[in-house]
Amino acid sequence: MSKLTIKAPKLTDYQKAFLYPESKARFRIVLASTKCGKTFSCIWYLFEQAHKSDVKEGDNFWWVSPTYSQSKIAFKRMKRKVIKSKVYSINESNLTITCPNGAVISFKSADNEDNLYGDDVKTAIFDEASRAKEEAWFALRSTLTATKGDCILIANYKGQGNWLTLLAEKAETDSTYEKFVINAYDAVEAGILSLEEVEQAKKDLPEKIFKELYLAEGGGEAGQLIDEESISKLFTNQIGGGIKYITIDVARLGKDKSVIYVWDGLKVIEIKELAKNTLIELSKEIRELQAKYNVNLSNIIADENGVGGFLCDHIGCKGFVNNASPLKVKGEKQNFASLKDQCYYKLAEIINSNLISITSINYKTKELLIQELQQIKLPAEVDTNRIKLLNKDAIKKIIGRSPDYSDAMMMRMYFELRPNYGVYHIG
Repeated sequence: MSKLTIKAPKLTDYQKAFLYPESKARFRIVLASTKCGKTFSCIWYLFEQAHKSDVKEGDNFWWVSPTYSQSKIAFKRMKRKVIKSKVYSINESNLTITCPNGAVISFKSADNEDNLYGDDVKTAIFDEASRAKEEAWFALRSTLTATKGDCILIANYKGQGNWLTLLAEKAETDSTYEKFVINAYDAVEAGILSLEEVEQAKKDLPEKIFKELYLAEGGGEAGQLIDEESISKLFTNQIGGGIKYITIDVARLGKDKSVIYVWDGLKVIEIKELAKNTLIELSKEIRELQAKYNVNLSNIIADENGVGGFLCDHIGCKGFVNNASPLKVKGEKQNFASLKDQCYYKLAEIINSNLISITSINYKTKELLIQELQQIKLPAEVDTNRIKLLNKDAIKKIIGRSPDYSDAMMMRMYFELRPNYGVYHIG
């Protein structure tokens, strides 16, 4: 039998670090600059894993990209390397390469996550993962269960609220995961990119785009009021407690949930989501939370627009009217278009000062809240006589849903702007 000799490519130190980590982490998340060699090195890694001595005929190795066309690009790159040997079976229709040992390397699309369930897979590469749906990762992770297979997820940074960025946080507490960040200057030092090209890109691109594509970090959108670092610190800030409050974003007609925040001072200690609830059910839940945390009725506020007005009347809490006039501060009139604009501006100020913490929040709610907080923006042209932020309809077009979580958070600012409200009464 003739012997097949495979020559390994020369890898940079950072490529070796995420391909063969000292930690032996099973899931490696690589947030990296464009054109830093992450795709090339991972194609090699997948090929190498398919040729290990313990691989058996029929073992599966997957390359997954957000779309079919992206997977086809990776397929063609590997095909060019092996086709001359004439010992690999290549299926152009199915995008598969069968190795001499019988292992099958498949190139898959993540656009339909249902196609990622099935075969037992020993190793997977999830390319451009931040641009794919999170459900595709759920499917791929499930498929890796039987073999206890490993996966490298490679991508550009796509914001603090992106599911892959949040998944990378698991590396802080779970040794199964490890996070790697590679910027363009690392690639310059390794000889993969030229400094002149990177510096030119810095001049040519908007700051936010350059930071995401070349520095693997967030830069914030133009006009964004809350900086990315402060959004991230919301979930790690250590602050004391205080007076208890409850804020409620009430489901309007046609919406499917209400969101309730319980506060201890400026610390969120519980978040409740009620799906397809009636006002009676919502009232019952609020009264239970009020009793559980001993919250004064005067410290409960709900948006009064639409059906929320009935809730306020039913439980006797404070009503928040979005389009109401802004509150006076220390007797001075404020130059905001509405109470809601004023409260959102105050929320941005307090978050940027790292004065709010969220001590209990599930993974999905955290992702949605971050996306909403990133949309607290000033318009391109600011009227300083009547400051107005990006409105709800514009935000819904961007994120595809109503900003329920940030709206419930925003209403807490009413009590910061009226600090004596609900604390004492003069008879």
